[in-house]
Amino acid sequence: MFIFGVIFALVAGILFGLIGPTTKIAYNAGASVGLAIFLRYAVASIIILPFVPYQKNLISNYKKNFRYFLSIAVGSIFLTLGLLTSVIFIEVSLTILIFCLYPIYVLLYSIIIDKEKILLTVKILFFITFLGIVMVLGPSFKVINIVGILLAIVASLGATSMIIINQNMSLKNISPIPINIFINIFNTIFFFIILKIFFSLSFSFSINIYLLILIPSICYSFALLSQLIAIPKIGQSYTALFLYLEPVVGVLGAVFLLKENLETYQITGACIVIVSLLLASYISSKN
Repeated sequence: MFIFGVIFALVAGILFGLIGPTTKIAYNAGASVGLAIFLRYAVASIIILPFVPYQKNLISNYKKNFRYFLSIAVGSIFLTLGLLTSVIFIEVSLTILIFCLYPIYVLLYSIIIDKEKILLTVKILFFITFLGIVMVLGPSFKVINIVGILLAIVASLGATSMIIINQNMSLKNISPIPINIFINIFNTIFFFIILKIFFSLSFSFSINIYLLILIPSICYSFALLSQLIAIPKIGQSYTALFLYLEPVVGVLGAVFLLKENLETYQITGACIVIVSLLLASYISSKN
């Protein structure tokens, strides 16, 4: 059970990490931010729709646990809006660094609120992994803007809330599929309305643009589902820890797909993250 949970968490981290560089490729080809946001949830909704007929008492489940479903969907909205708007005000590397504090938030919540017993070694690995992330990203502090920082924190808190709420939902025996269905359909409708009213949402793009946007959209769809599956199997803390793989994959994706340069200290940081995750997996499975 534990090893399958680790695998799903790692798959989620890898796929989430691929979203950034593949979306950047689509942007470079001429895709708009609005189209990327809308198709992220629309494509995920289409992928998950075939599972709807096989969900027993889906509507009554939503009515009974509406507060949980709405809360996790709002967390997803905060995550998306926070990440995409913070980069307007501060460097991307600083945005991701602030965002990547969410596993530590989850760890603190688990220890203080949920009274979860976590090995001291694993706690230390959380912080060692974060230091590795700092080295991987090599954040720039040249542009410090309080609005950008606050928006990145909003994104981080959105990710934190999604993981914690998902844990609570799993304790109520709510399976990942209904959660996935609600988040994606709710957010598809929400962002379509918001983008249409307050921004420009155009669908006048070539087929090549749509194919490029389809890649990160599919990555998001299966990444979210993998994360939702992982949390009931290994818990919110360990899932958050293994999701630290996301920025490492993002940086490596930028190197191989966008031909960006990778410094020696970034390679060292990536090795620290990967070794820490392997150690955490080994230690946790033994205990």
